[in-house]
Amino acid sequence: MFFLSVPQVWHLVGTWSEQLPSESNLAGMGQRELMMTLHSIFLPLFLVISYYLFNRLYKNQSKNLKG
Repeated sequence: MFFLSVPQVWHLVGTWSEQLPSESNLAGMGQRELMMTLHSIFLPLFLVISYYLFNRLYKNQSKNLKG
């Protein structure tokens, strides 16, 4: 019932949407902090996945060469 209220809560004066700074995003971080956080999450994930795929491809090629 809370989300069906009219007017919607996020449009009322004094709620979180009114207090958000104009230069900020919803995470509350600046552009530099947001990019550092995203890189620290996705770069290791990308490296682990690429290492796994590289090893899998290498093992498949070595099996094919052996006959």
